[in-house]
Amino acid sequence: MLMRLSSFLFLFSCVFSQFNYQLSGGYYDQAGNTDYKYYNGGFSMTAYGDFSLGGIKVKDSELLLSVEKNFSTYSGEDYEDDQNILFLFDLWANGKFSPFIIAEKSYDTYRGIKDRSNFGLGAKYRLIGDVLSVSAAFLTENEEVIGKNRVYEYVDYGDSLGLYTLSNHPNIKPSTYSRISIRPKLKLPLGENFYFQSEYFYKPAGDDVLTDWKNKFVIKTAEEWLNIEIKYNLKSDSQPAPKYFMKYYEGFDRTATFENPGSKVKPENRPVIDRTPAQSEADGFGKYYVTNYKKLDTTLNFGISISF
Repeated sequence: MLMRLSSFLFLFSCVFSQFNYQLSGGYYDQAGNTDYKYYNGGFSMTAYGDFSLGGIKVKDSELLLSVEKNFSTYSGEDYEDDQNILFLFDLWANGKFSPFIIAEKSYDTYRGIKDRSNFGLGAKYRLIGDVLSVSAAFLTENEEVIGKNRVYEYVDYGDSLGLYTLSNHPNIKPSTYSRISIRPKLKLPLGENFYFQSEYFYKPAGDDVLTDWKNKFVIKTAEEWLNIEIKYNLKSDSQPAPKYFMKYYEGFDRTATFENPGSKVKPENRPVIDRTPAQSEADGFGKYYVTNYKKLDTTLNFGISISF
């Protein structure tokens, strides 16, 4: 038993001693008239340079595994909840040209994404040393949107159309896409104590285009293991996920409709129709009136990172 434990510890130290580790996190709390709490955390492990993989020696390469999680509550109820796991193996990472393998799995309840995963092969080309590079990859992507409690059933209350009950979507199925991902990346040291990094992801799949602009400003402290980080993220989705699936509740007569909900319905309370039943059915969601999530999202984070 002792021999097995010693062998395991030796193997563990040999494998994981090749990696550098980083922890990051942030917290925001607002109380009183508004009860809002926001948490952000991240962890990454990176092997860079010459290292071994299963007994195979690779040179001048990069292996990255990272996890990032954001979570918030509003008035005690879950509000935002998203997570992203990324795996990257970049062969000859410091060369002029380097091929890579990438795999990513994420979800984002605030944008209606229950699960999104992709896998792809690509290559990176350095335009200006370690400062500016461009990469491109071919991705296979699977995506499933949230259907639980997302069907809003309406009835005619005599003078206006109003919400009657919520139900689950009976038949949400994952969708599969082939995407191209193009990403320019800028890494810019600003003196000895500051560092700026910006990368822009452009991911078209026909008319469905995802973009993700990530910016990070790092302030180095007197302690080598501790940095202050400011992050700004701008995401867009040309065809955002459905937020609500709307239909008429069966069993009641009606004269009001989603297009004409009645004179007593205030303009700000009128159902927003982003997809007609015909469009929704063509997109694979069934015959519903659909309200989509917004196309743009921005995030600004202040936090710290610890390296070891």
